[in-house]
Order: sequence, then structure tokens, then C-alpha cells
Amino acid sequence: MSAQLIERNEKSIMKRKNKPSLIKKILKALPVLVGVVAVFYIGALIKDINIPTVLPVNDVQVSGELHFMDKNEIESLVKENISGGYFTVNLSGIRKLLMQKPWVKNVSLRRRWPASVTIFIEEQVPVAYWNKNAFLSEKGDVFKPTDIDKRLNLPELNGPQGLHHDVWQFMNILYRETALLNYEVVRLTLDERRAWQLIIVEQNEATGNQINVRLGRFDTKKRLQRFVRILPALNAEYSFVVDGLAANKIKVIDMRYPNGFAVEIGNKQLTKIKHSQNLSLANNYNKNNNSRHFVCLKNIKITQRCEA
Repeated sequence: MSAQLIERNEKSIMKRKNKPSLIKKILKALPVLVGVVAVFYIGALIKDINIPTVLPVNDVQVSGELHFMDKNEIESLVKENISGGYFTVNLSGIRKLLMQKPWVKNVSLRRRWPASVTIFIEEQVPVAYWNKNAFLSEKGDVFKPTDIDKRLNLPELNGPQGLHHDVWQFMNILYRETALLNYEVVRLTLDERRAWQLIIVEQNEATGNQINVRLGRFDTKKRLQRFVRILPALNAEYSFVVDGLAANKIKVIDMRYPNGFAVEIGNKQLTKIKHSQNLSLANNYNKNNNSRHFVCLKNIKITQRCEA
């Protein structure tokens, strides 16, 4: 019996030895407690201290391929509107401020230790003028800078308010359809009646002759395709040589006829000379397309044959 008591006492003594004491537990948890207290203390200290005086942002760096904006002006604007220090500077507020600029397409910002903010700006790329007081971006979006530089080699697009995307989409169709022609579209207009009209210029032409093309409201794409087919023949039919360079005096091509088109020639003498030859062009076109071809000495007037 005594032997059993002795064995029990020995086991209880071993358990007490293996069981960690309360003091040891406290000592093990002490670093964690100190860390938590330090975090709270530092947080309270940061809240009470004037951070800009401790870690002020004193350097702003602007990067990006900028053609229409001045980096120095952007840096000055950002410095004037910075609030907070390195850790508390309001980057979203700065981004919102810069995104209000018409030439800014996108902005990204980040902190750089110890006292700098870097700003990367993606600038808008103008691809066309819009209604003489704005630009269109490559996505067809309108943006209006304070100053519109008229010296840029961009086509002029015009149309009712809110229809800029439609005009830009049709301009892309024109680019595709006229890619093989030696002409470029310099102006595209959608009027209030939703009728299309464009002005084209022959590339590398010394005389700079412009041709006004009227497509109207209906079957616009079919009329455009028909125009692309007849333009080379018309150009050859009414071309002449000036100082060794080929040129033409076609002023207007009106495609608003159900089965034909009309051409206005600016030079009466040229029209008389070429009038006997244009019948061959008209006859060939009629045989292949069942169309009519009219040549006008002066301004084209709307007739009953012209549907839109």
C-alpha cells in the first residue's frame, strides 16, 4: 500500500515539474504585449504629431510622353495642393485633380521614400477636330482644351451634339474604304438632317484641289462603295496637266441618286473639252451598274431624281 502511495506522489511531482509556471507564461507573452502596446502608442503619437513637419513631401516628379502639357506646370499644381506628409498624403485627391485636366487621359501616382511623389501621366492623343471647338480621341471621345491648335494635321469632323461616336465610327469606315485611293478625307459632316457629306483632297497634289462628296441620308454605305469604284475613272476622265503634275477640276460628286451620280466641274472650258469623252465613262458605268452619269457646268441643283 505504501508503495502505491509513493508511486502516486512521484507522478504528481513529475506533472508539477512538467507544467509551465504562470511566471514563465507571462515572460513568453511579454514581447507580444509590448509590441501591441507600442503599435497603439505609435498610432496615437502619429495622430497627434503634425506629420507634414516630420516627413513632408518636398519633391514631385512628373513623367510620361507629354506633347501638349507642361511638366513644370503640373509639378507646381501638385505641390500647391498637397496635404499631409509622406504617409498621409492624399494621392486619390491629387489624381482626381489631375484627371480634371482636358489633356489628361489617365494618371498613376506612388510614394517614393523618403519624401517624394512620382506621377505618371498618359496624355490624350487627338485624332480629329470636333465642331471647331474640341478634339476627338482615338476612342471617339470628346475633350475640350482651353486652346485649340488649328495647325495640327487632323481631319475636321462635325455633327450634332452627342453623335460624336457615330461620326467617328463612320470616319473609320471611310479610312477602310478609301485606303487604296490616292485621296484623304479632310472633313466629314453629319448635318441636322442626318445627311453625310465629306471633302477629300488628292495626296501630294500641288494645286490642293478639294472635292465635295455628297452621300445623303439613305444607303450611305452602298453609296460610299459606289463612289470608291467610280472615283479612279472620274479622276482619269477629268484630269489635266499643270506644270508637269496631274490635277483635276472636279468640284462636287453627288451620289444621292437612286442609280447614278452627278459631277460638277469647276472649269467650263475643261468640261467642254472632256464632255465628248465623259459619255464613254457614263456608258461603261451604265452597262456594268445600270446607273446614270450627269455632268454639270455650274452648281449642282437638287432635282426630283435626287432622293436625299
